[in-house]
Amino acid sequence: MRPTRSFLGTAGLLFCLTVCGDAATSDWLSAPKPTFPSGALKGGSEGLVKLRAVIAKDGHVTSTMLLQSSGDPVLDRAAREAVSKWKMKPSAITPSDLRQGRMTIVEFKQEALVAAIYPDRQAYFGSPDRILKSTVWMFAPFPSYPLSEREQHHTGTVLMKVTIGGDGRVAGAQVLRSSGYPKLDESAVKAVRLYRAHKQFAGKQGVFSITFAMGRRQY
Repeated sequence: MRPTRSFLGTAGLLFCLTVCGDAATSDWLSAPKPTFPSGALKGGSEGLVKLRAVIAKDGHVTSTMLLQSSGDPVLDRAAREAVSKWKMKPSAITPSDLRQGRMTIVEFKQEALVAAIYPDRQAYFGSPDRILKSTVWMFAPFPSYPLSEREQHHTGTVLMKVTIGGDGRVAGAQVLRSSGYPKLDESAVKAVRLYRAHKQFAGKQGVFSITFAMGRRQY
């Protein structure tokens, strides 16, 4: 039997950092993005940090002032430490940059991946509707596709009613329609119970599906 690959409609983990200000990004000669603190990632922390960076005549940042907190001191500190190392193009510096400083916004946001490849399977959101749903989640681990099920070519779609708790974690995952195979249902529910949504979706409910399918490996 030729090797097979498996497809699952779900997502993994990614994080993105958005940096913006009151002028074009090209004003900065060097502006490396902050590192997302590992502790904040594990804790599901996100937020927007608004800073005012005072610039020296040579373009270096001499000081930063916190204008708006992300709500997490760890993220605030990471943003300030990063911005303090930035350097602006001398030609872009204005008198107000030297006196009041340049306003800069750093956003820390965790996002679920829309696709990933494993040695034994591929996982992805397979339609525009599912890609849209992926934006709900900051963390969404991939379900496993049990070897025993793949060997027997068991496939199917698990339809679930998902309830998001106040902390963004999944408080309930009820199977509305079985895939027809208990092990596939169990794998889907086990993964979804680990999902974590963005804060604005806390307390929401929705219907979510995961499809297990088989196909020939492409060489």
